[in-house]
Amino acid sequence: MSDTAKRLEVLYDLQRYEELLHVSIPLCASNTEDQGMAYHYTILALINLERLDEALEVIKKALAQFPSEVHFLYFQTFVFFKQDRLREADSLAQSLLAKEPNYALYHHVYAKILLEQERYVEAKRAIDKTLVLDPHDTDFLATLAHITYSLGNTPIACDIISTILAKEPHHAEALRLQSHICTSLLMQKANIFQGMLLRNPFDKEGAKQLESIKRYYQIAPALMLTFLLYALGEYLEMWEKSSHTSGVLFLLSLYVWRDWRLSLPFFAVSFILLGSVEWHEWYVIPLVTGMYYMMGRVGGELLRQLFAKIEEMFHKGKRWMNR
Repeated sequence: MSDTAKRLEVLYDLQRYEELLHVSIPLCASNTEDQGMAYHYTILALINLERLDEALEVIKKALAQFPSEVHFLYFQTFVFFKQDRLREADSLAQSLLAKEPNYALYHHVYAKILLEQERYVEAKRAIDKTLVLDPHDTDFLATLAHITYSLGNTPIACDIISTILAKEPHHAEALRLQSHICTSLLMQKANIFQGMLLRNPFDKEGAKQLESIKRYYQIAPALMLTFLLYALGEYLEMWEKSSHTSGVLFLLSLYVWRDWRLSLPFFAVSFILLGSVEWHEWYVIPLVTGMYYMMGRVGGELLRQLFAKIEEMFHKGKRWMNR
């Protein structure tokens, strides 16, 4: 390996992508022995900087210069996948595997494409082929966990994630999956995201999720306290009872359910103040408390999925318009 190639490798390992591009882009136009390596690191740097359209342009040039280098076709497949151009990515992945059927990384990207298309059974077959070729790679195992969860087997998926984290405690994708499918307590999720950000301060998804949890603990107690003060006023007959109180409580439940240690006592106290329940009917309070918690949880999850879908469609549309 030449000194230039070693420098590119070091810059990439240090995540100094802009500096890397200053070195590698001129080399891509040269006809030296480092040209192929320059293309390789230029593409990787552009992908990590999320400059995907530029990465595609460089990949096309690389394939024109080195048509037999299959890994440039892999890069093209991966960029199409990142751009949600799943049909093109699917077609390229199959071409890639036809040329190089015994390389685990190529089976892995195909499994991720199938997973994104919600073709879970086919994705499972693809990841099984990946793991036959390399059974110990933690990235491959994380994809297996995701597919297993999508197929409806959450306990096994969590076991796989635990195995990954036993090997690599800071594995970002395993931690993300753990927070999503293996942990229900909000504070545990917050600790996971904090660990991810300590490992990688530039993790946008981890930062976004942690900020959401912090915002919940700022807003939810304030909303609960405000409602309880109003309910206390009704109980003490400081003002007339409103017919909209139960509706407001339901709307609150869509947000405050996320931490049951806060929401269940809140619902119970609210119904004690609002329900006018006789002492011999005490059992009504836990029943209604549980009912509102479950309504809030189901409704809140549906709203979360709806907003996530809208955000995903917005980003897809934005990427499509920028092509």
